[in-house]
Amino acid sequence: MDPFVLGEGEDGEPAMEEAAHLVGLPETALPGEDEVPGSDDHLWMYDDGRIWDLGPADVDSDADGIPDSLTRTGPDGMTVYTDRDHDGRVDTVTRIGADGSYDAHRLDADTGNWVPTDSGRLD
Repeated sequence: MDPFVLGEGEDGEPAMEEAAHLVGLPETALPGEDEVPGSDDHLWMYDDGRIWDLGPADVDSDADGIPDSLTRTGPDGMTVYTDRDHDGRVDTVTRIGADGSYDAHRLDADTGNWVPTDSGRLD
């Protein structure tokens, strides 16, 4: 599973959604840096040495009053990106395929690797 694929490109190949900001641009604060006004509700994740700003979280998945997730859809299904610890970094990715399959991964903070946590089929 590639947690960074957000849909299909024009040529039918997996494609990244256009990122609003990349590393080094002043609109995106990196961990440990001062927060940039208005960006504290954005979710971000690493991809090949770059940081992708996925935009603001718009779903409160754990009912604590703080939006922590966002959903992206494509022809192959949908993917839910979640920041469980509210640090801005996506640490859980759940993909639900158009065929009813699903898989979930969590980010291992120590290694930076995505670890499978669940998979199956929705009936």
